Amino acid sequence: MNDLKIPDKLVNLKGVYHVKISARYLAPLVIVLVFVPLPVLAFIYAPTLVHRIVAFVFSLIFVPPIIWVSLKAVSGLRDELSIYSNGFVYKSRKGVQTCLWSQVKNRTDILDSGNRPKVTSVEKRNREKILFAYEMRGLDVIANELDRYEFSKIPDSEKISTAETDALEPKNLGELKAAYNVKNTISEIVPLGMLLLLAGFGAIIPLANNNLWLIPGCFLPLAIPLCLYLWEIIRTRKDELKIYENGFTYLSRKGMADCFWHEIEDYSTVRRKSDIASIKKASGPWIKIAKNMQGTVDLEPHLRTVIKYSGPEA
Repeated sequence: MNDLKIPDKLVNLKGVYHVKISARYLAPLVIVLVFVPLPVLAFIYAPTLVHRIVAFVFSLIFVPPIIWVSLKAVSGLRDELSIYSNGFVYKSRKGVQTCLWSQVKNRTDILDSGNRPKVTSVEKRNREKILFAYEMRGLDVIANELDRYEFSKIPDSEKISTAETDALEPKNLGELKAAYNVKNTISEIVPLGMLLLLAGFGAIIPLANNNLWLIPGCFLPLAIPLCLYLWEIIRTRKDELKIYENGFTYLSRKGMADCFWHEIEDYSTVRRKSDIASIKKASGPWIKIAKNMQGTVDLEPHLRTVIKYSGPEA
């Protein structure tokens, strides 16, 4: 590998990282081992010439891209990333590439699982591009160090202190704007009716056979979903959401929870829907929002996900 001499300018080694061998990393190899032999076997054991032609065409279209993607994914297995206080060194098949934070012109970021920001590639001011390997560790460290470097370039006179930030934050929720409750609709009655019908069917079988020993196997498996569905409706029927000028309160069976708009740290939605399922309060618990709670549209303008650096990825 090339010795670019720039590493002499790098100080305070923070860590050396390699590719993380995980299920995601090995998935392309599994795809190759499973799918690539299929068209080959289809070609070998094809009963007619037409079937062999079809298998051959299929192989030409699909096998090369699968192999290329798989090799691309595992090509960085021996890559090494060394991160310093003022830059990094990246060793790959292309050689040794070195970059100081001051040399970065552009960066490509992604938000990985756990809301962890990572830098996947860097473009230097001399137009040299550094592309990191798939599943390379330490990319979250680079993102954090670059953010710190860019923040350090801001003049102190333009930075806001913690005391000034606290002074700008409201001290009370302010004026009450609206109050909402859960409103169950026909969409809840239909599933309830279907579950009730199934539970009834499960109860009829033991009675019709005059055998109560059939209840655990016939009635209980069908009654449990009904009970869980009913409990969810009953549990949240008295929940109340109040919207204030500077935040909201949520009353549930667990008690009253309050949250300022600036305290919202994260949120989640119902699977495959945009309905709000819960809101995370900074330094506090998740506040679960009941299904069919009215007024959640008033929460949407204030929802956000605060990205926090919690140290290098394990």
